[in-house]
Amino acid sequence: MATDVAVREAEGGGHANVVIRPAVTSTPRWLVAVGRSLPPLALVALISLAALVGRDVSGWPGRSVLAGLVVVTLACAVTGRTGSAQLGLGLTATVAASALLPWQVGWWPLPGVVGVAVYLVSHLAMRGRAAGHRTILRFGRRLTAAEVWVVVGLVVSSASVLLVFSRLAPPHLGTGARFLVALSPWSLVAVGVAFAVVNAFVEEVLFRGAVLHHLAHVLGSWPAVLVQALAFGTLHLNGYPYGLAGMVLAAVYGLLLGALRLRSGGLLAPWIAHVCADAVIFVLIVHTAT
Repeated sequence: MATDVAVREAEGGGHANVVIRPAVTSTPRWLVAVGRSLPPLALVALISLAALVGRDVSGWPGRSVLAGLVVVTLACAVTGRTGSAQLGLGLTATVAASALLPWQVGWWPLPGVVGVAVYLVSHLAMRGRAAGHRTILRFGRRLTAAEVWVVVGLVVSSASVLLVFSRLAPPHLGTGARFLVALSPWSLVAVGVAFAVVNAFVEEVLFRGAVLHHLAHVLGSWPAVLVQALAFGTLHLNGYPYGLAGMVLAAVYGLLLGALRLRSGGLLAPWIAHVCADAVIFVLIVHTAT
């Protein structure tokens, strides 16, 4: 054991006292940084793997991903990493709901709604224990004229890309297509608005809210924007746009939304842009179904 020697003179005399005590060793900063960043990065990596595995968790890949999320979340809670534990609870609940909800109500974004609800409940329950708890769900200030034009540009560009993509790869139609075709026009509009609003809210809270916030706390803002964009792109492997091209497009879109989140200081601007993109996707699905 390393030691240092402290010599001090006794009061009122010439004798010296020799005190031997353990030397204080400091942990390297890079090792501390790695230890802080690993838990949230592991959670984001696992949620990305869950998107690759799909809804089926009956096999060992799905069970391994879900078990990994549970283990990392518990480890964060036990070691006092409150923020990462909150993130883990939300992501674990999302994957579990996607796997366990019956198909009649298991369509996205309902599993995401469950995950966001669990995250918000844990967030309120642990309020004050994690730094920056007020910033995660901040919708931001009133948008400036420049930010409004950025949103308009994102809406126009994303709609154009989606229209071109739909020509090459139309949306896959599942059992929900029969439900949409049977709706009246006004009911169809109501369902479309609800889907766009809720889906955009869920994905913005999860990615530009929770994931971006907790990663930025350990990585910095721009690395966190990049990582959440990659995870957001992976989520769209089986969504829309789908496939490898869809993943790339969604990752670029997530990168732009993350940058807009930082510029505007809240979720309002990216949420508005996301709602419009989801509305276009819903129209494409209905058009394909009919």
